[in-house]
Amino acid sequence: MKKIKNLISLPLFVLFIFFSLQTAVFSLSSEENKFFVDKVIAVVNRDVITWSELYKYMEFTAKDEIKALNPDEKFKYFKAHEEEFLERLIDTKLQIEEAEKYGIFVSDSEIEGAINDIKKKYALTEQAFQETLKKEGMSINDYKKMLKEQIIIGRALNTLVKSKIIITDAEINNYIAAHPELSCDDEGYYVSQIFLKKKENQEELKTKINEVFKRLIQGESFSKVASQMSEDATAKTGGAIGLLKKKEIASELSNLFSKMNIGQVSEPMMTEHGIFIFRLDGVCFKKGSDQLINYVRSLLEDEKFKKDYKLWIRGLRQRAYIEIMD
Repeated sequence: MKKIKNLISLPLFVLFIFFSLQTAVFSLSSEENKFFVDKVIAVVNRDVITWSELYKYMEFTAKDEIKALNPDEKFKYFKAHEEEFLERLIDTKLQIEEAEKYGIFVSDSEIEGAINDIKKKYALTEQAFQETLKKEGMSINDYKKMLKEQIIIGRALNTLVKSKIIITDAEINNYIAAHPELSCDDEGYYVSQIFLKKKENQEELKTKINEVFKRLIQGESFSKVASQMSEDATAKTGGAIGLLKKKEIASELSNLFSKMNIGQVSEPMMTEHGIFIFRLDGVCFKKGSDQLINYVRSLLEDEKFKKDYKLWIRGLRQRAYIEIMD
């Protein structure tokens, strides 16, 4: 067993839960009708984490491109990243406990409202929503519990970490001076692309698109995939096409890039010439504009939050009893 600890004696009822859950049986997926022996894989203070709970957590928190994989590929991805997901689930448990100490909670009506918003976002009917949960081996109660925890953690972070971050004008000005690529005469976007030519055989094109995203999901760099798979001149530059001025590109591209985060990869875009897959590498704002100042403020807030969050989590872990089973 791997132990991470400030040692605290575990109450008898925790030990009872620990041993009783060692032989529990659960259904991973009602659709596949496969059964696995469940087991406790970690203890966090007075709580335990089972393999089934970890699997549901992975399903809930995985990115959309991971959820889109076929069951076998998705399971392989989860197994390869199991330790990473477990560490995140442990952090989730600790943050929920801390939030409870400060009286941070979410009402049932807020959870229902959040679920309705998710249905609207993905254009899901109630039946389609239920079928999606069933496919992922998750009950509606499981989903509500995890959604509730995510909302509680968000509120806890706002109250206990983000609210204490202060960014000064001097910090903003210094950052802008150190990053001249953010200031332009005209607004624009730094972009890379992968281009796939139209094929008479549509299945061949689909196979290529799937290969691109599979390699990206597996962690290969966009530039490497672009250099090997892009079918235009940008393959020589790893897909990089440099700065595109907002006023010089099509409105649909401008709308697309304006909604993307730095480093995000777009969905395939079909044109008469073929398929484009874009990555947003950076943005450029008009010199001295409010947009530039607000953007830099947001960047600095994110940087400080990441540092403060790590320190906060480290403190929670140092005060906790954490035991991870082999």
